[in-house]
Amino acid sequence: MSSEMETLGTASLGSLGTSKRADLSGQPCRNCGEMVDQRHCPRCGQLAASFHRPFLSLIFETVSDSLALDGRIARTLPLLMFRPGVLTRRYNEGKRARYVPPFRLFLLSSLIFYFVVFALLDGQTWTKQPLVLDGGDVMTEQEAAELQQELKDAGVETGPSWMRFGTGDDPSMSDEAGDEETPTTSDGDANTDTTGEADADAETGTPADSDFESEIEERIRRIADNPRLFFMALQDWAPRLSLMLVPLTMLTLALMYFWKRKLYTYNHAIHAFHLHTWMYLAGTVAVVLSLATGPGVWGVFLLVVPIYVLLSLRGAYGTGFFMGFLRTALLGFVWLIGLSVLTAFTFLASVFSV
Repeated sequence: MSSEMETLGTASLGSLGTSKRADLSGQPCRNCGEMVDQRHCPRCGQLAASFHRPFLSLIFETVSDSLALDGRIARTLPLLMFRPGVLTRRYNEGKRARYVPPFRLFLLSSLIFYFVVFALLDGQTWTKQPLVLDGGDVMTEQEAAELQQELKDAGVETGPSWMRFGTGDDPSMSDEAGDEETPTTSDGDANTDTTGEADADAETGTPADSDFESEIEERIRRIADNPRLFFMALQDWAPRLSLMLVPLTMLTLALMYFWKRKLYTYNHAIHAFHLHTWMYLAGTVAVVLSLATGPGVWGVFLLVVPIYVLLSLRGAYGTGFFMGFLRTALLGFVWLIGLSVLTAFTFLASVFSV
């Protein structure tokens, strides 16, 4: 009984990968009895291996198989990256088993992109140190302390919180402000018209607006005290809302080729997934290269994107250069609008999640 359990354990361990050795080829399958000529049984699919090998050999094979690139990835990525539209055309023609499914590839590329981006942003100062708001300008506590020291060196005494949240007033100067003469009218009386104007302005506001402004101010104060909360909310919302660009692209492609009866929503969905997968992968490369070459690499990225989209339309749909150029311009305009709206929604959702 113990030998059987040991055999099952080693077999399950080896089944995590695909063993390089099939030492039972040419013998009956141990599971169903079918003659096995190759690595797997043609009837039940069981691997034709006995696993009667040293334990370390099984461990090394399993680790090697887990880390090795799948053959489909090796066939998919070169087509996607360097032959625009060809992967979409082949997939729509029914040649699917040899390539990674579009949705799975899209999720993997988006995961890699956001992991790299947020890993780099996580090292920035603003995600770790509390912020000080001075008249709408955002500073870190270190920058605020330096400015406060400069003011003290100049002979201006400042309180501990005189710069927070746009007050812009120094409490130490309140006595001087109190000594100023009150403006008077020609009759010698104090001018009280400003009070009436303030009351009139207060009457124009509604309680709902006041509550909303108070809520916004409270959340901004919370973010300034702990920017990490906003950064975590941003990590949560950005990948979610970016998914909306895929159906937007799919709808735009469907409208641009609505008269072609041989093209269905499924075909446009495949192309949309491939386009966004390429952008995520190319964007990841641009992020990494920008660390070494500077922000100039983003100019190259913005130049390559429309070229890739144009060639992708030609490769996937057989579109001519002129019509492909017009469709690329239209698709870029839709992306610009959609990205602007989604960026605003991402920011607001992150703020109201804090």
